[in-house]
Amino acid sequence: MVFDVFGRGSKTPPRSGAPPAQGKPLHLLRFDEGSKKFTLGEEALDCLRAVTGPVGVLAVCGRARQGKSFILNQLAGAAATNDAGFKVGPTVRPCTKGLWIWSAPIPTRTPAGEEYHLILLDTEGIDAYDQTGQYSTQIFSMAVLLSSLFVYNQMGGIDEAALDRLSLVTEMTKHIRVRSEEETRGSGATAELGRFSPSFVWLLRDFYLDLADSDVDGGPSRAISPAEYLERALRSVALGGPGAEAKNAIRDSIKALFPERECFPLVRPVNDEKALRNLDALPRAELRPEFRKGVDDLVATLFSRCRAKRIGDDILTGAALAGVARAYVDALNGGAVPAIATAWQSVAEAECRKAADAALEVYDEAFAAFANGDDRHADAADADDADAAHEAARARARVVFDARALGAAGSGPRRAATAAMDAEFTKRK
Repeated sequence: MVFDVFGRGSKTPPRSGAPPAQGKPLHLLRFDEGSKKFTLGEEALDCLRAVTGPVGVLAVCGRARQGKSFILNQLAGAAATNDAGFKVGPTVRPCTKGLWIWSAPIPTRTPAGEEYHLILLDTEGIDAYDQTGQYSTQIFSMAVLLSSLFVYNQMGGIDEAALDRLSLVTEMTKHIRVRSEEETRGSGATAELGRFSPSFVWLLRDFYLDLADSDVDGGPSRAISPAEYLERALRSVALGGPGAEAKNAIRDSIKALFPERECFPLVRPVNDEKALRNLDALPRAELRPEFRKGVDDLVATLFSRCRAKRIGDDILTGAALAGVARAYVDALNGGAVPAIATAWQSVAEAECRKAADAALEVYDEAFAAFANGDDRHADAADADDADAAHEAARARARVVFDARALGAAGSGPRRAATAAMDAEFTKRK
């Protein structure tokens, strides 16, 4: 059963009265075995480009066959069949290959009232038997790079084995840069990556432990929050033990890459093993009450924590997200290291040039209308000379440019495109 996240089962619906998102999964990223290259799905890219305003991306990642797609189906509000939602199945073979998005972006808003469209991103399970370590790192890295909220889905509690599986984070920080000119890696570079990283939620499935622990100095046991449980698990281990440096490197990488982090435990949904294998097909009433409440709270928490995707001070639109996805894939296929700020600058420059071209077309049309005396708009009433016609046409063109250009008002790509556009306005006048 899939919960209606826009009505019953959600404490914070994305938009009051909005219907469940009807859509289908679209393949965003896949690996072509023939060419040994990553490819992007054009239908998924077109879906992103169709979103004109800000977009946020909620990605769910984790090991294969541990229920990632089930959680995304709760968020998507999809029908309770394998064909209608993200693929879910009971076999050991992974259902999801590469990266998939839900074709119906969810109109929502932050607790502060900022509106954006939420993109749901499903990832191939990491550490599957048919994967290489490099491939797992690349899939993990792409999900982190594209998301504004990254959910790591895992069975059980946080122990040393669970932390070891997240050594992908350490590998990822070696293969991603903020700028292409970076030549050194280290704690400083990883900390800088953290400024561009998504919010992080460690989701613990089938969690059965009591959240209680003693103080650092060995005091009496007391109840702790999930967030405290996570922070205690990420404490550095004493040096001198076996593999202590490697263990601390993983902990340090997680803390540096995900400075904004949270933990959320979910109990086992049912006790019957056979029913557990077909979780999406179970009626809601057959799920344990504690699990139903937990999923409702999780959905509300994820919607409240997610934000529009940012790179630095800039908020990404759907077209911008499609552009940076292309830039990251081109870097991977070319054997280069994806550089966040560099990729964003190239995308912003290209989109600003397109916005300037569109603005110049509007200028030409408006100026011609003024010159011919057949414009009927109020702002043309007094445009009886070339200067007034030029300024009126230029004002209209700037509205088009500002609506389509990417980047903050004072950013380099926007300033350069504006200067070139203004020079062309003067030349055409």
